[in-house]
Amino acid sequence: MKKIYSIIILAFFVMGVVQAQESGGIGFKPRSYYTFTWNTTFPMGDFSDWVNSPSPAGFDFGGRYLVKSGLAVGFNIGWSRVSKIYEDETYYIPEKGLAITAENYRFTWIIPFQAVVAYHLMPDKLISPYLGLGIGGDYMEHHLLIQEYDIYETQWDFSLTPEIGVLAKFGKFSNWGGLVAFNYKWTTNRIEFYKNTSKDLSMLNLRVGVSYIIR
Repeated sequence: MKKIYSIIILAFFVMGVVQAQESGGIGFKPRSYYTFTWNTTFPMGDFSDWVNSPSPAGFDFGGRYLVKSGLAVGFNIGWSRVSKIYEDETYYIPEKGLAITAENYRFTWIIPFQAVVAYHLMPDKLISPYLGLGIGGDYMEHHLLIQEYDIYETQWDFSLTPEIGVLAKFGKFSNWGGLVAFNYKWTTNRIEFYKNTSKDLSMLNLRVGVSYIIR
């Protein structure tokens, strides 16, 4: 958790620095932009009871359309996976009358579909911090692999994702830029087949990638 807190503090520090920026405008007015990011996921709460390790296995694609005065609307889709191997745990399979003590491998696939609204604090600057909110749903597939058994379930959910980030253009007239963002995702997803039921799965996500800006 110390690493997570450090990232959050760094994000707020960056926000403070870039808001103090008074120069560095861009040479055109953006109409929209698209992003592609690499994601690292940090399970939280009940989700961390299932898999308690962060995972860098993920990506995200999104589009934003500037409507007025820094306000943008758009979408996000993506894919990510969290996983971990656990040694010598006992798992009961009631329907088969079995209790197995062995190594087990747990993983979850996450495919989000969200509408997004964002507000850019300085849309006409080379470095533009923003606040955003994603609303939509996710498809999750939870697997427990133990010996020859693959025990799994699939779930759809409703999710909310507040986000803080920075869009940095690579030059005054460049159509390309970089993106760094940090968000918290809350979902109604559940894991019902392993020990205690895990519900309202939540996670933190660090996103780092590139953006293409359309004039």
